[in-house]
Amino acid sequence: MQKSRIIARRFCGIFLLGIGLSARADTLLLTNGDRISGELIELNSTTAKIKTSYAGTLSLDIEVIQSFLTNKAQHWQINLKPRHLLIYENEQRGHVTVDGHKIAISDLRLAPTQAHWKKSGLLETTLDVDNDANRKEKLHINTELNLESQHWRHALKAESKRDKEKSKVTEDTIEFNYTLDYLFDTHWLVRTDSTYREEGVDIASKYWYLGAGPGYRLWGEGKDKLDTIFSYNRFWLNAGPLDLELSAWGAALDYEQYWFNNKLETFADLHIAYPTIDTIDYIANTSSGLRYYFEHNIHVSLKYDYNETRFILGTVRDSSYVLGAGVNF
Repeated sequence: MQKSRIIARRFCGIFLLGIGLSARADTLLLTNGDRISGELIELNSTTAKIKTSYAGTLSLDIEVIQSFLTNKAQHWQINLKPRHLLIYENEQRGHVTVDGHKIAISDLRLAPTQAHWKKSGLLETTLDVDNDANRKEKLHINTELNLESQHWRHALKAESKRDKEKSKVTEDTIEFNYTLDYLFDTHWLVRTDSTYREEGVDIASKYWYLGAGPGYRLWGEGKDKLDTIFSYNRFWLNAGPLDLELSAWGAALDYEQYWFNNKLETFADLHIAYPTIDTIDYIANTSSGLRYYFEHNIHVSLKYDYNETRFILGTVRDSSYVLGAGVNF
């Protein structure tokens, strides 16, 4: 009789333990056929984290996940739209089933809604090595500030360039750029972009640009991204006696990606505008390069700038290589 009671108690304990585990047992199905059960605590575009009772918290690359399922409704985001739901397994690689519909895992996020703005920025001081033989030394100070929430992105950039040759100032330029993005989902966005540049050595000139239009994110999230933008632009140029105002249709590529655990960053920013007047064929501005990040938020950078404007009577080009160092925050 006593032995029967002991067996019954053990059976009840095992049964209750099974209920406790099954109450929260998400399952990841891997591409190699393995299954990992536990509590799914994070899922983003690159990583999935699952808390297990036998191996602690495991972090997996999203590429090795065939599919997954949950047995408890949680707060998810599908293309930035919040929903409270269950996730079911799907036979196609890299997909799950939600309310009877096939959804790509890359479109899902398991994370609390951002209540505060995410802030980042950098400050760089650079020394240019120009292709133009008349330019020998250039002090270049560059600063960036980025604010990002679930649907909004603000980017403010400021640059100052001062070029000297034999103690004579040959270039004195200051430029400000402000970009505002509104993200409808993980792919579609609308962007407004404004740039003001002032130059003054022999002839003082002022340049102001304002553009707006739709964009599409080909891939990426947060820091890693490749955005395409199509916009309608308005230009104002004042240089000595010249006072010009024109419109243009434009396109842009905005690329940024981090490698080796965020140690190395590659980036590119390309803009091309086609004015509606016959005297100018196009205006192209490109900037690309890389940054390597050390400890204590210090980095070194190499950047290549290339600008080209084609007129009916000819083409004006300017290019430079930029070596720099700075701090990010």
